[in-house]
Amino acid sequence: MDHPTPRFFEHKNKVLAHLEWEAIRYIHFKGNHLDISNAYPKYEKRQSYWLEPFNTSASEEQRHIRQQVMQRDISTLEDFYALLRPFLKPRARGKALKDKKVRTAQAAFQKAQLGDAFIDNRPLMIAARKSALELAERNACGTQVELKVNKLIEEHCQNNSLSAAQSQTLFHFIQRQVQKHLNLGTVERRIIDADDKTLYFMWGKIKCNCPVGDTIAWPTARAAKEAHCSRALVAPIMKKLISLGAITLIQAGKAGRNSGRAAIYRREV
Repeated sequence: MDHPTPRFFEHKNKVLAHLEWEAIRYIHFKGNHLDISNAYPKYEKRQSYWLEPFNTSASEEQRHIRQQVMQRDISTLEDFYALLRPFLKPRARGKALKDKKVRTAQAAFQKAQLGDAFIDNRPLMIAARKSALELAERNACGTQVELKVNKLIEEHCQNNSLSAAQSQTLFHFIQRQVQKHLNLGTVERRIIDADDKTLYFMWGKIKCNCPVGDTIAWPTARAAKEAHCSRALVAPIMKKLISLGAITLIQAGKAGRNSGRAAIYRREV
């Protein structure tokens, strides 16, 4: 019988290690202590020391996950690992922390400026950003933007419809995002003049997925797939785009299935 390959038994976060031990024990070994110990003899004694960090440091969400595991509410390891993803997101540091503070300050300023016209609906605004790309590709007119606004409100505000002022805010937000997608200038001409097809193609993919001034998670695997190039070419291409002023590296990525840290860039033009 094949046993699952542990992801967190060697992780520095022993709370996650304990949760994974319990998840594998209940889901794969039907709660049997002896079977899991025989399957992972290297960790048989070590796992007993993971309980204290869990008891002293686990959050309410993590305790709830363990309760779900023990009550058999989680039936697959895939579902279990999905619940752990939020705990793998790294804390913002350096440029990433500075960028986060700027965005937080901008949101607070907008809320103060707009007053009752401010939209506090994150799913709606995320959908609005995505729709702006589609509208930019169609070179949409004001009427088409208005139709999209109505559709977004219908999809994301069933129980809390927007006021007329908020609808106008959403309309202007999408219009600005569309214009940002369409912005061209000196930097793009430099990219074209570099005579590097892969460089230009990578830039085109970034433009399609990220409007001016926004950030995008762009790990090596995704970048290579989007630009149809080898992973080895991704780093020099991204460095070239940075040097040309097209993007800024906000957070360096970290390789590994469980690192939870992708490279984050901000589109500058």
